[in-house]
Amino acid sequence: MILTFLLFLISLSPLVAEAGSTFVGCVLSATVALTGSNGAYVSSQASCNTRCLSKRYQYSYYTVGTLLTTNNCYCDNVNSFVAASAYLAGSSASTCMKGIQAAATDLSTSFSFNGCASAIDGITINLQQGTLLGGSLVSDPQSCFEQCKGGLKAYFVPIVPSLTAIAPSYGCVCDPSGQITSGSGGISQFYGFIHSASASAASQAKKRQARDRRSPRTFCPKGLKACRIPGDVDSWECIDPETELESCGGCRYGEYGNVGNINVGKNVAGIDCSVHPGVSLGGSTCSHGTCQILACKRKWRLEKGRCVREQNLSPRSFQEST
Repeated sequence: MILTFLLFLISLSPLVAEAGSTFVGCVLSATVALTGSNGAYVSSQASCNTRCLSKRYQYSYYTVGTLLTTNNCYCDNVNSFVAASAYLAGSSASTCMKGIQAAATDLSTSFSFNGCASAIDGITINLQQGTLLGGSLVSDPQSCFEQCKGGLKAYFVPIVPSLTAIAPSYGCVCDPSGQITSGSGGISQFYGFIHSASASAASQAKKRQARDRRSPRTFCPKGLKACRIPGDVDSWECIDPETELESCGGCRYGEYGNVGNINVGKNVAGIDCSVHPGVSLGGSTCSHGTCQILACKRKWRLEKGRCVREQNLSPRSFQEST
């Protein structure tokens, strides 16, 4: 059984940054339906947020005004957020066009949405090269919040380069000093967020305490590893990588206490043994940190420790197997 521990680094201080949900833009519902995960029909934005949070996703996408038989709620995670090219005008969840646009929400951040800006003095978007002068490029809003968490303000902007050879991306600006010109949201528009002074101070305290951390193994009982939980930088779960089916051999998202969200040094990335091609339900296990395949689906055979798809089945044998 996996034991999950939530780390509250500022337990002795009143300056605690409480995470909540915040609007991060209106995006094309059609794009979300293709790239999002865990699709379902729900009755409200709150229900969609709760559904995605319960499954440890970082983002929710909710579309108002769909048919009862149409999925209107999707979930997503860091590093797989919808492409910048899917952004459309809309400066709040209520302004997203019914049936066409989905309200994108970051489900766990201490930043709050503070309106859109069409321009920030001193910040220039280079559409030809797909760069942001005066800022940096990030993969999604949460990455920008992480980058700016020690300050009071964060702005992220969807960038779609004029050259099709350059992929769309997102830009991020922390605590800009230039004048802000209000905007309506969309591609090349800045989405502004504010961070309370207490949240900023709490973030700085977390950084100081992080520098003092020892090996991540001190966070778990002997024989278990503290593995990161995707979408929450301050959380981990204790697992036994020698026997854990979904994280066999190591931590799938990196060991807690290491830099970034990846494994470093001698750490080994864990493997989900249950998703090997052709493996039947319950047909795999983790033993001594290695996936062991025991049974395969129909039309697959077990060969040298893995499932191989049957080839050259005759029409008769195919009919007999169905």
